[in-house]
Amino acid sequence: MTFIEYKAAIEALMKHLKISLDEAIVKTEVPVHLVARLKDYFNPKLVKIRPPTIIKDASMIPLCIPLNKDHPQPYIHGFCNYLLNNREWSRNVVENLSETSHKLVCRLPQPKTSQHFQWRGLVVGHIQSGKTANMAALIARAADQGYRLFVILSGLYRDLRSQTQDRLDQEITGLSDNPDIGALVKHDPGTPEWIRMTQSGMAGEFRSGTTPWDPSLDKPKLAVIKKNVRVMDQFINLISRSPVRREDFPVMVLDDEADWGSINTNYEEIDESGTPVDPSATNGRIRDLVALFPKCAYVGFTATPFANVLIDAAIEEDLYPRNFIAVLPEPEKYFGPRRLFGLGMLPSELSPEDPQEPELDIIRPIEEADLTELDELTPTSECPEVLKKAILMFVLSSAGRLARGQSDHFTMLVHPSHEIASHTDFARVVREEIGFLRTVLEHPPKSAFRPVIQKAEQIWNTDFTPLTKSLHDPACSLFEFDEVWKFAKPVLQEIDIKILNSGSDDELDYRTGSKKRYIVIGGNRLSRGLTLEGLSISIFLRDSRQYDTLLQMGRWFGYREGYHDLTRIFVEQRMADAFADLARVEVELREDLSQYSKEPNPPTPMDLMPRIRAHSTLAVTSRLKMGAGARVNISLQHSRAETITFPLDNRAVLIENQAVLRAWIEQLGNSGKQSKDGFYYWTGVPPATVIELLRSYKFSKDAVRVNSQTLTQYIKTQNKHKELTTWDIVIPRGNASRDPYTWAKGISTNKVVRARMKIGRNAIRVLASPADIQTWQDTLKRNPQDPTRGGLLLYAVDHKSKEGSLALFDDPEKGADVIGLTFVFPGSTSNATIEYMTQQEAVV
Repeated sequence: MTFIEYKAAIEALMKHLKISLDEAIVKTEVPVHLVARLKDYFNPKLVKIRPPTIIKDASMIPLCIPLNKDHPQPYIHGFCNYLLNNREWSRNVVENLSETSHKLVCRLPQPKTSQHFQWRGLVVGHIQSGKTANMAALIARAADQGYRLFVILSGLYRDLRSQTQDRLDQEITGLSDNPDIGALVKHDPGTPEWIRMTQSGMAGEFRSGTTPWDPSLDKPKLAVIKKNVRVMDQFINLISRSPVRREDFPVMVLDDEADWGSINTNYEEIDESGTPVDPSATNGRIRDLVALFPKCAYVGFTATPFANVLIDAAIEEDLYPRNFIAVLPEPEKYFGPRRLFGLGMLPSELSPEDPQEPELDIIRPIEEADLTELDELTPTSECPEVLKKAILMFVLSSAGRLARGQSDHFTMLVHPSHEIASHTDFARVVREEIGFLRTVLEHPPKSAFRPVIQKAEQIWNTDFTPLTKSLHDPACSLFEFDEVWKFAKPVLQEIDIKILNSGSDDELDYRTGSKKRYIVIGGNRLSRGLTLEGLSISIFLRDSRQYDTLLQMGRWFGYREGYHDLTRIFVEQRMADAFADLARVEVELREDLSQYSKEPNPPTPMDLMPRIRAHSTLAVTSRLKMGAGARVNISLQHSRAETITFPLDNRAVLIENQAVLRAWIEQLGNSGKQSKDGFYYWTGVPPATVIELLRSYKFSKDAVRVNSQTLTQYIKTQNKHKELTTWDIVIPRGNASRDPYTWAKGISTNKVVRARMKIGRNAIRVLASPADIQTWQDTLKRNPQDPTRGGLLLYAVDHKSKEGSLALFDDPEKGADVIGLTFVFPGSTSNATIEYMTQQEAVV
């Protein structure tokens, strides 16, 4: 048996027999020479980061510079004018888009340089945030600079390719063979016309023999092709056969959803002779395409860059973004993880001392019994109750939008699973339920169907209305039920049910004509890239254990201005909790990636590898896409580690933690002092005393990041390096409007208010206030760079805490004040202790 066969056999035994890796190795009789390699595969070694050698040639390539008035910029001007005049985007949004594209193009080589280049970059956007607009802006900027061939790799499915083609024709080329496309961008007279190498519609894909290779250097060329091996082969063959000097063509390859289909899933695979196998087919074709041109810039676009930053940087021909990673700003009026889960992108946005944005209360957990009913749907089943409710809420949401004068597209998403056989069953029960509701609306309100209308009224009054009232948003007008229900009939009459999966020919057409009312049932074709216009109701059953897959399933992220209060997401509680935690992982990775934009002299991704925090139950990405990823020890220097998950369902543990802290503070003795700002502090506390607290304090079982083991190990490791050898213990003054909390005899501060998150029911959003940390450091003149001194802030969270509709405890009398810990770690000269996923060294 080969290594690959042993690996498959071991995976099967571990999965089905629930045995350990060692037991599986014994059962499969793995030969001695493969044992170590298999163990490394299933349990990557803990390794330290060793940055690879920087490619010095890159510094010799001149980059694009801002163009002045002497250099015409017709393509970016036409693009911006189109957005302002035709799409009616606000000037602020268009100017921000223009500025972002300007910064991006200045990270690319000058196309007219005499030097050859192979450039690799990555642009990290937000899910459903308009990455296509940023891509189009970059194309326009690059065309003005002199790039002349643009190849857009647009997903795996023809509907996504067609959607991208139409957008770029509207905003960039100003040419189209689609009679229903609407207004097109207009360029200034004399501007070289674009050459389209691909066409509109599902059949507009590149086909050999139908598109000649135009040799002109003055006209830019655009090809939008699927990540399909056959199509890419035909495109490469056309270019290869052309007599035109490829050295004269500066090329940009833009890879949309660059973590999907583009990653080499054959990494580290070898054949029976021990020779590494070829890259996976699509990855190999992309490598061939970019290598075909002596001057080529490959730029990936994705919202989930986990797999991309784990590509082995040592393999130069692969697609690791060695030259730059750019993180797009969160767009104005975008509803993503931060707003959905109430998570700020910066600590100051999370602080209760500042105005904070609460969670958007739109997630409706699916109960276990309902999940079972949905899972067991058969060709003869009736429509499950939770699906009936979701459909009725879609009707109400759409009717509410019509009452507000919004007549755009309305869409509902039903995402059962990847199994396409179930999609037909779901489509059938949805059609039956829509037919039933149409019948209800055909009869007088006093008929036997009155209970259905009463149910709709109850949902409107008890679910939609309270949220709308709480937002105080003038764009979200509030109407009585009768004013809304009168729009239900036209909504129901116009609903069209579509199945989108790999075996369906159904298509979504949002382009022109009448406004669409879609209920879309599907799987893979819905999980990436494809935009569902006016999405308001989602019911999502598919589970995932991977960061990138889970995030990309978030079709509900996007722009919901004027109707975000009318959106609802039905999802199992476990998945909702995973999303809430994953939102923090994403914020952390984006913060890490932002270092590549800092001035002056920012590091490149080759100088300093990106980090991804490991999670106890979620994988970073598919094992086949892990590339050079390994679990490594990363220093906690310059970081804040705080308890945000607590055993809120165990009052006895909360009370025990209060007793632990009181006894521990008594042990600190009378050396504590009170500042003029009202906080108490102790200085010169030895690390052994802090570790003693970590051993006694009861952390939540859900504390995957901040727990006794991780913190203790980090402090001990740093002590070996003569760091964190002395500690400040600080109790901030708390919230002046709350009751006092007694820590020890003669030591009282006010409690603080922290509400429990609706998603992640045993978690709060943040514990420490940045103002408290700053006050401590300023008052005691602490240098955040001093590696010898750590800080520990203690908080008493009032069990009566409530912010809006969110309370720490549903019944405060059954709760108890919660003691929280915030560790502030200074700069350090050593790395250790918290587990991340990052590029690994070669494992022998």
